[in-house]
Amino acid sequence: MNINKLVVLGGGVLGSQIAYQSAYSGIPTVIYDISDDAVDAAKLRVATYPAQFQRDLNATDTALEEAASRLTYTSDIAKAGLNADVIIEAVPEQPAIKESVYDQLKPLITADTLLLTNSSTLLPSELIKYAPNPARFLAMHFANQIWIHNVAEIMWAEGTPTQAIDDAVDVAKQLQMIPIKIQKEVSGYVMNSIFLPMIYAALFLWADGNSDPHSIDKDWMVSMGVDRGPFGFLDLMGLRTAVNIAKGFYQQTNDERYQLVADKLQSEYVNHNKLGAETGEGFYTYPDPAYTNPAFITA
Repeated sequence: MNINKLVVLGGGVLGSQIAYQSAYSGIPTVIYDISDDAVDAAKLRVATYPAQFQRDLNATDTALEEAASRLTYTSDIAKAGLNADVIIEAVPEQPAIKESVYDQLKPLITADTLLLTNSSTLLPSELIKYAPNPARFLAMHFANQIWIHNVAEIMWAEGTPTQAIDDAVDVAKQLQMIPIKIQKEVSGYVMNSIFLPMIYAALFLWADGNSDPHSIDKDWMVSMGVDRGPFGFLDLMGLRTAVNIAKGFYQQTNDERYQLVADKLQSEYVNHNKLGAETGEGFYTYPDPAYTNPAFITA
């Protein structure tokens, strides 16, 4: 499909990455967030990406300058959503917030606008009742550091037209993503169906006092032969996101361990603005977290 305007709703960790990837891929892109302060925070996140694109993709100065020229910001959702060809929703993982945002989009979108949610755990069939145009609503889920981990998982509710699915696949390709179609709805897609149980198993061990974050990471890194453990991943994911997901799992399962994790993360980290890599401190300090030092696993 032809994309003359792509809008990302929410300039958080993943929203800002999606928007910058879109602009870098040649698409005029708008980042919307709820307030001027939130927009300013999104700008600060985006300001860190050019150096990472140069390091990881050998991006040229010209390509980065062109990306910057295609990217605009606003706290006015009417301005953001008007005449958008594609809207990617990346607001917090709470149905009420998503419903409110979708309601505001209803007078703004056209019959052809493709609305994609980046929800990590909520199913399209759970959100489609709020969508302005259900026939053009799907989920598209991205991994953190999307310019490196360039997979776009695409999922849809039963009855979604084939054309909308094909258009979502095309959007993913235009964003330089590898599209993975999820043929049957599953909370967590492929990626998080495997990833989140590992993450929350580690958080349960920590919250229950079985072991500390660095020891858990060290064990995982040595045992599995990988360069980052669960708590390193959590810092990249963002600890606010981890809290929201834990609360959602608690509501779904009534498993008290999720509430314990949410409360402990909130009180010990989020309330102190220790949100992970984006604020410079979470379970590790940044830009040089301890697990990147070869001595970490032998100490």
